[in-house]
Amino acid sequence: MRLEPIFLLAPKPKPASVPTRRAFLIAGGTFFAGIGLGGACGYAAGSRVGGDSADASKELFEPSGDSQLDELRRIAVAAPLEELIEKRGAILHFIVVDYPRDKHLWVGIERLVKATLHGQSINERRSLALWLAKLIEGATQNSRPR
Repeated sequence: MRLEPIFLLAPKPKPASVPTRRAFLIAGGTFFAGIGLGGACGYAAGSRVGGDSADASKELFEPSGDSQLDELRRIAVAAPLEELIEKRGAILHFIVVDYPRDKHLWVGIERLVKATLHGQSINERRSLALWLAKLIEGATQNSRPR
C-alpha cells in the first residue's frame, strides 16, 4: 500500500535568485541619480574655490604705483588674447626698454608665443615670431624675472 500526499493548497514557489527587472531598474536609477547629484555638487564646490578668472588674475599682481606698468600688466595677464595681440607692440617695447625683469610682462610674452605657435590669426605673424625669438634668446640671466 502506498500513500500519496494530498495537498489542499499548492506549495509556495521558491523566490527567484536572479535579480528581477525591477531591482535592476531601481539600482540603475539610483546610480544615475548619484552621478547627477555628485556632479552638480562637485561643480558647485569647485566653482566656489576657483573663483572668477578675472578676479584670480587681478590678485596676481599688486598695484606698483606706476599706472603705465599696471596697465601693461593687466593686458599681459588678464586681458583677452585679442587685446594682447592688438597691443603687442607696447608690451614688446616696454619689456625691452623699461621693465625687463617684470615677471607679469613675461607672462604676456608667453601668451603671445603660445598664440603664435598655435596658429592664432595675427597680422604679420612671421615678424612677430622672429621678434619673440630674438627677445627670448637675447634675454640674459640678469634681465629674466626672478
